[in-house]
Amino acid sequence: MSMDEQLVMRFGAASSAPALSVTQLVRLISETLQSSLDEFWVEGEVSNSRIPASGHLYFTLKDERSSVSVVMFRGDHQRLRFQVKDGMAVMVHGRANVFEARGALQIVADELEPRGVGALQIAFEQLKKRLAAEGLFDRARKRPIPFLPRTIGIVTARNGAGLKDIVRVLLDRFPNVHLIVRPARVQGDGAAFEIAGAIADLNEDGRAEVIIAGRGGGSLEDLWAFNEEVVARAIFRSKIPVISAVGHEIDYTIADFVADVRAPTPTAAAQLVVLSLVELRERIAAGGAALIAAMGRECASWRETVDDLAGRLRHPGALTARARQEFTALRDALETAMRRCLANARRSLRELSARLRAPGSEIRGRRHEVATLEARLAHASSAILARHRHRLAELAGRLDSLSPLRVLERGYAVVSDTETGKVVVDASAVAVGGELEIRLMKGKLRARTIARDT
Repeated sequence: MSMDEQLVMRFGAASSAPALSVTQLVRLISETLQSSLDEFWVEGEVSNSRIPASGHLYFTLKDERSSVSVVMFRGDHQRLRFQVKDGMAVMVHGRANVFEARGALQIVADELEPRGVGALQIAFEQLKKRLAAEGLFDRARKRPIPFLPRTIGIVTARNGAGLKDIVRVLLDRFPNVHLIVRPARVQGDGAAFEIAGAIADLNEDGRAEVIIAGRGGGSLEDLWAFNEEVVARAIFRSKIPVISAVGHEIDYTIADFVADVRAPTPTAAAQLVVLSLVELRERIAAGGAALIAAMGRECASWRETVDDLAGRLRHPGALTARARQEFTALRDALETAMRRCLANARRSLRELSARLRAPGSEIRGRRHEVATLEARLAHASSAILARHRHRLAELAGRLDSLSPLRVLERGYAVVSDTETGKVVVDASAVAVGGELEIRLMKGKLRARTIARDT
């Protein structure tokens, strides 16, 4: 029986049936939809998407002619591997429901799949774009792998083929290397958190000089733990350089972009991190041969220099004779110069002796000059002091004549306002009843104004 037939049977049977409330009608419609259209897939374009504080996802699903509201509750929403954006074409799985408060039709979704590109691929591109914008992929922050590290940390599955390949290659190439294996699940729920925790543990331990994190090949779903944000941020925070070795050469993960070095396979990572003993011996032999050749060329060059200098070197006897001649000439010149200086000094001494006066007469002359200067200084000082005393007396007289105390001695007084402290020179400036201070020659008076005559 169709939905229309059910509604006709229920609502068109008899006009005498009692009327339904709005709530009863909406609930009846909802029950009818759920019984007739239980679960379904529907496709359309996302618009008006929003995620409130509750964590539920709300959006409108539309096509060219119609639209319907969709809600995905928090639990189902958190399982999505990609972010729902406006304009995205999606497939929605869910059931129809009528929201009773508004009587509005909505879809309660439990699954979402992007139409065209897969959900994992969209999640990969979205996370890659966001982390790149934050600078996690910047080449400037990537560190070089240490040459021939003594201790290597390994993060991978305990019994995986990747661990066996890494250990085998490392020990074959350099048996003395020390390995610290921190096992972690590399596939399935919770694997990403185990990988991130293993990288953090090796950093806390601090012995490893480089970390290899990876696993063998698999599908995109199998490798997905290395595409999780928690792993990317653990690699970014690592103080120890990290080599990402995930899957095969054609596989790329988010971990590859964040790591300091990407190795195409776990085996390649082991080959990259240490040289084999054979390669080291070859390098040492090649370096030794190059050093010997360079030393030979340098020695040959010095031999040529020595031979050239030997040809230019003069006989020691000739050099000694020339030096003796130069010494004799310099000695004769020095003796001549000394005799000349001595003669000049004797002549100067005779001249000074003739010009030198007796000490007694010189002292007496100096004493006479000092006595004359003392007399002149005393006379000048007395004259200056007399002039200054006369000037001081004149100024003191003028100051005394201008002193306000002289005015007060003649019976005058200085009146000031006790409130403002200002001298009163105008009767209009004093209010009736205002207090005044009167300064006399001797003492002060306080008075109150009872009247004024301006």
